[in-house]
Amino acid sequence: MQGPTHENRPHGLNAGRAGPALAVLLAAGMALAEPGPSVAQVEAEMLQRVEAVTRAAAHDGVVPRFNQPKTVGCVDAEFRVRADIPSHLRQGLFARPGRYPAYLRFANATEADDSEKDIRGLSIRVRQVPGEVAWGEPGAQDFLLNSYPALFADTPETFLKFIRAREAGKEWRFFLNPLDPHLKALWIVFRARQHHLSPLDIRYWSTVPFRLGEDGGQVVKYSVSPCSRYRTERAVQPGADQLRAALKAHLQREPACLSFAVQLRTDPAAMPIEDASVIWDEADSPFVEVATLTIEDQPFDSAEALARCERSRFNPWQGLRAHEPLGRMNAVRRQVYAHGAAVRQEVSP
Repeated sequence: MQGPTHENRPHGLNAGRAGPALAVLLAAGMALAEPGPSVAQVEAEMLQRVEAVTRAAAHDGVVPRFNQPKTVGCVDAEFRVRADIPSHLRQGLFARPGRYPAYLRFANATEADDSEKDIRGLSIRVRQVPGEVAWGEPGAQDFLLNSYPALFADTPETFLKFIRAREAGKEWRFFLNPLDPHLKALWIVFRARQHHLSPLDIRYWSTVPFRLGEDGGQVVKYSVSPCSRYRTERAVQPGADQLRAALKAHLQREPACLSFAVQLRTDPAAMPIEDASVIWDEADSPFVEVATLTIEDQPFDSAEALARCERSRFNPWQGLRAHEPLGRMNAVRRQVYAHGAAVRQEVSP
């Protein structure tokens, strides 16, 4: 796990010269700021509040996910690593050409009705992956992505404030509190929530950074883009489950193709690790395709298949050391996701 990077460390008083400056500050009636909460403290409060929110939303014995609770569908796929990857990107799962079975979950971030504007989610588990994992079960590599390239919360502390507001049923308080407004977060949510016709026609991003290679010398973000010949032109069976219907219609017509790409961090100042609300400019560092996903037609919308999908679990830390998550936002996600999955498994049939 990587702590705060140099570009985000506070430039405090030099310890050897703090005496006179400190006296001046105190004489002026000013106090030094209290240190912020540690990652462990933020994580502990998140665990408690996320569990409270999800348990309160339980219905028919099913505890929903805190984020991306609406299941559109889960499908089996093939993850094929390309043979022509640039040499510096041949790390971890991408070290050599190969074909791996994968399991994908498409979801909505907040809305139960697919026809409403929302942020969409894509979670991928690649199976039968060789190599030592950083955390989790051997042989699995997870990738978690959203349909917008940045998070509305820049830091774990900011996201914790949102969780507190959501638990109180007053999300507006997080965005528009006159004493502590989060207008950039509101703008990102406004931009990110969109109408979509098919989960297979959406581009997705990891939003947060990951190591590429065990030596720690490279940092990347991920993106998944549609590469199918067929695109959904109008809503299929318009209504609450129209994305699921579009997914089914596409696969019945022809297999779906998704391109998996990585973006290399080339400018630490413009591409921060510790601010998840910053989009890394693709003009400065374009995404490079390293793999493709192929999805064949399959009966993914049966009651049994949807129940299996609901029981699925994904975690950004599940995977190889060569793809270890970086930054404080990722640091709190490991146990928050794991604990949320455990709660859902405990209650769900």
